[in-house]
Amino acid sequence: MKYRLAACLLIASSLWLRVPAFAQPGQPDQNPAMNAPDKVAWQLFIEVNTSAGGSNATFETWAADADTFKPDPQFPPSPTPLILHSPALLTAARQEAQAHGRLLPAVPPKAGDEESRRNLPAFNFIRQHNLYKVSGLKAAFGQTISFPVDSIEVKGNWLSADQIASDYKVAIADIPKLFHVNTGVGPDGQPKQYGLVAMHVISKLVPSWTWATFEHRLNPARCDILGCKDSFGAQTPYVPRNPAGAGLGYPDCVKTPALNALISNAKWDPAFTNYCLKGSQADLTDNTGLDVRVGNSVTEDGFVATSSCMTCHSNAGWTQNGKPTAIFIGFDKKTGNPIGALGPINTKTFWTTTENPPIFQGMPGLKQVATSADFVWSIPFCAYDDTIPNPKPKPNCTNK
Repeated sequence: MKYRLAACLLIASSLWLRVPAFAQPGQPDQNPAMNAPDKVAWQLFIEVNTSAGGSNATFETWAADADTFKPDPQFPPSPTPLILHSPALLTAARQEAQAHGRLLPAVPPKAGDEESRRNLPAFNFIRQHNLYKVSGLKAAFGQTISFPVDSIEVKGNWLSADQIASDYKVAIADIPKLFHVNTGVGPDGQPKQYGLVAMHVISKLVPSWTWATFEHRLNPARCDILGCKDSFGAQTPYVPRNPAGAGLGYPDCVKTPALNALISNAKWDPAFTNYCLKGSQADLTDNTGLDVRVGNSVTEDGFVATSSCMTCHSNAGWTQNGKPTAIFIGFDKKTGNPIGALGPINTKTFWTTTENPPIFQGMPGLKQVATSADFVWSIPFCAYDDTIPNPKPKPNCTNK
């Protein structure tokens, strides 16, 4: 018996030596995207907005939807003008509502115009796997789609300089000092100067992507409904919503010394210091079980209270005929506005089964009804239909 005990102690001691100790203070964080999402959000914000020469930030040299979802897509060899369209989510929601006889969602009065861009790794993945066209989606049905870890996508919301001057009470001459500006072509086809008022940045640093949304400090509804949360870059890490009412403005998001240290080395338009992190998301719930909500007062205007970037995008996919899965949002019965994505990933978006839940891989009666687009809605929304004569880009993706 004593020999068995000694053997057990020896095995236990050898196992103990193999178990890594808890991380000690001063040790590098091996998973900052999950453990410090606000810091990573700012690092990505600086990366995508680093100057690319002239008035262009780095993300403005990347491929827009108009560059990606067309015959023989090519990554732009040089910076391209802003190609703006009405907010894609709202446009798609209106199409979904109309198709099902629902009340059409109202158009937010200050939604501005929108564009989406992706870096070279994300662009190459879409091109190489033929995910820019419907025939490619049909061929890829049932496959596992997973972008490379260095993929980054950006969604920007812009207002014309005239509208900024009117809505924000800013002199035209001061707009380039306060806002990042560039020349773009709006939905009316006319070139004009635009100012950036909001930005989403997502990255594939974790399997479910990292999600962060930024707003200009002057956005009057910046912290409405959800408040503003920034545990890394803001001296006030949580700003509660203003109980006196919506759209009344909030104090400046004064930067922390840690963020100022990063900014001091940034080679970018100084106007980017006027932007604030509204919130970031690296999981569906926090460690107390509460749903994580991230909503931009511009991008998600009308359904901020129920916005969850990860939940909504987790349902991005296409059916066997190359069509998008139904938008995972509801509609307010009175206004028709989209109310966002609620709850965890909707398994029934992608699977049916003859068995009762829980649904898991290999269970009897499991059948795939849609393929996940790896959280990237633009793939099923924007893929042009090359299976029909004279295919045309979709208007809510390319402004054509």
